Amino acid sequence: MENNVDVVTKIFTRLRRLFYIVSPKETSFPTVEKVPKYVDEAIPFFICLIILEVPILYLRGKRLPRFNDSFGSLANGLLSLLHGLLFRSVELVTYIWVYEHFNLVDLPWDSPWTWLLGFLGVDFGYYWVHRCGHEVNIMWAGHQVHHSSEDYNLVTALRQSALHRYVGWVRVIVLARKS
Repeated sequence: MENNVDVVTKIFTRLRRLFYIVSPKETSFPTVEKVPKYVDEAIPFFICLIILEVPILYLRGKRLPRFNDSFGSLANGLLSLLHGLLFRSVELVTYIWVYEHFNLVDLPWDSPWTWLLGFLGVDFGYYWVHRCGHEVNIMWAGHQVHHSSEDYNLVTALRQSALHRYVGWVRVIVLARKS
């Protein structure tokens, strides 16, 4: 049984991870199995923030989130998760194949430089995929779902495109490296 100090420490650690207040040492792992399930850790905090948003909006005299729009955002978010069921294996097989055939540099998994280069590489890739999602017509067709809400609140963040994810995963292929 965990004592109260351990529970508070665990909650605080998860909250720090949610806001990227972590060191390279806390986010570098020798195997995939050791990587925490970050999304699962963030869900309770996100739900609490969504619930907290309603009374804050009410007290400030702002318009409250509409049920139909919130439901649409949630439905889009759940639909975008189908990508994982249908396509995740293709992503992994492709990543492994690129890793085995085109790896140019071996980087140690526990080096702060590897962490920094990975952080910058993922962010750079995300930026360009997201920018193309706004500027390239075929990608905008998938990305515009994210911008289609009439409301702007925390639930809107769940409004993700099912189609955009079929293109966006390519950004990490260039980061395939041996450790």
